[in-house]
Amino acid sequence: MYKILIADDEPLEREGLQLMIERMLPDQFTFLYAEHGRSAIQQVEQYQPHIVFMDIKMPGIHGLEAIAEIRKKYADIKIVILTAYDYFMYAKEAISLGVDEYLLKPVKKEQIVSVLEKLTDKLAVEKKAREAELETREKLAQLYALSEATFTLFLMERMDELDANQVIPIEIEKGFALVIQFETLTEAEKTQTVERVKHDVKRMRNCLCSPLIDQQIAIFFQTPDEVNEKTIPFAQMLLKQLEKTLQRRLKIGIGTIQQGTDGLKRSYKEAALALYYQPSFSRVQHICDVPLTVRTDEMKTIKPKRQTIIEQVEAFLQENYHCDLSLEEVAQSVHLTPYYFSKIFKKHTGQTFIDYLTNLRIEKAKQLLRDERLNVKEICYDVGYKDPNYFSRVFKKITNMTPKEYRQQLHERS
Repeated sequence: MYKILIADDEPLEREGLQLMIERMLPDQFTFLYAEHGRSAIQQVEQYQPHIVFMDIKMPGIHGLEAIAEIRKKYADIKIVILTAYDYFMYAKEAISLGVDEYLLKPVKKEQIVSVLEKLTDKLAVEKKAREAELETREKLAQLYALSEATFTLFLMERMDELDANQVIPIEIEKGFALVIQFETLTEAEKTQTVERVKHDVKRMRNCLCSPLIDQQIAIFFQTPDEVNEKTIPFAQMLLKQLEKTLQRRLKIGIGTIQQGTDGLKRSYKEAALALYYQPSFSRVQHICDVPLTVRTDEMKTIKPKRQTIIEQVEAFLQENYHCDLSLEEVAQSVHLTPYYFSKIFKKHTGQTFIDYLTNLRIEKAKQLLRDERLNVKEICYDVGYKDPNYFSRVFKKITNMTPKEYRQQLHERS
């Protein structure tokens, strides 16, 4: 329902207009009233009606003054002047204030109906446009977050390559990496914690934040500084702020200021190393505080100890092939867009995601068919299919045999 405010100092005029609208357009509007301009402004501020019918000549603040005040904050409200005064100066000022309609009393029922239908149609179009805009902004925000995650995973060498189209529109020509270590976070705490960290950190300085991996977040800061020592008090200030916000103890490792993408990769390794060799009594450590012999040996031999994205996905599929999985869900779990995930997955495995999952399920089915105690229907469900007939068709397409024929062949060979 739309809300209509009728502002007129004559009670009979207010009641007559409401009665007219209710008879001609029933069950479409709720009504508010104002007997002068000040009351109209107050009603708008409190209830924010969709449409205002405003008389011009009212005691105190007159109609045009009230409209000017309303327009300062509420540009989207539809305003109809309903007056007995046919003065050019009034009409001119009404136009300058963005009034939607100017009607002269006595007004005909058909005019009111026509104006309300026109304005409600306009309100509906504007509402739909706002919803579309919000949806677009939300999608862009999600894509930005996925692109940020993709780029930071690349800097952390959890991805072998990065498509230029995936790089987000933030360039860090010179900067440094910082790695935050959390005490153990539960699944329920992870999302909220990451969002709080990103909120606080991005308010302090331009940066990119990685997803939470192994209870750690890597942050890549842009900086104009050349002096590495300046990053230590900054990290200490950040630690204090985050511990206050999160109400938990943290540790931070800091890398050196570097140039370009390769430099940021090195700075990340340094920050991870500084964190790894941080003394138990310390909370913030710069790589320069790590003994030089340890630093030199480790940086020469250091390799990414964690699985690559594709290795992580392959391990996940080995454990969950029997579940109802979609490409979109798996891509989101490793912080990649479906398009980019599909592209690198095929490049590294030689198969599309669906083909890989299908082949994996059929290989598992072959293993299960060796067990004579299991019937084909049970095996179908065990490898992630809900329809035994569909399972048999897929099995035959890949092996050129039905599951029963494959089992018979195994029996003949044994």
